[in-house]
Amino acid sequence: MKRALLAAVVVLSSARCATMINETTEQIPVRSTPAGAVVSVDCGSAPLYGGVTPATITVPRAASPCSITLAKEGYLARRVDFHRELSHAIEANRAAAVPAGVLGALVSVVVTSVTPMSVDDAASAGYAIGKSVANAGADRIDERTGGAYKQVPGEVDVTLDPEPTTQSPPQ
Repeated sequence: MKRALLAAVVVLSSARCATMINETTEQIPVRSTPAGAVVSVDCGSAPLYGGVTPATITVPRAASPCSITLAKEGYLARRVDFHRELSHAIEANRAAAVPAGVLGALVSVVVTSVTPMSVDDAASAGYAIGKSVANAGADRIDERTGGAYKQVPGEVDVTLDPEPTTQSPPQ
């Protein structure tokens, strides 16, 4: 019985994770006014050269810190910092862990027949334990690979300011 429960939890927890929904990288559109700014990327293992605006850069979801710099001759360079947030894809782990929670509740009810615990308490505890065990493995994988995260902002659109001009002294 314990082997069957363990096998079910392993199968359910490894059968899904947010990394299957989110890849380990994220594509972020980058635009500037004026167009034609060079995009430099400082974001984990991403290539340093991100192209010329308008462009789409690919950054690792797990990277922190992460930033880009836009530069164009005659304009002040502009840096944009990204920060990681939990992606909604991580909720797939919660939903997919429900069967493991139900299985845990059923096993707990069976075990209750030989213990002084109430059926309701056993079912609640079994559900919580089963769901937590099923979530733990997928959550750790997603955190390590980056599937649990998204980079914010999800797109960049900046206006570059002209460099200040210095006036020649009167002669």
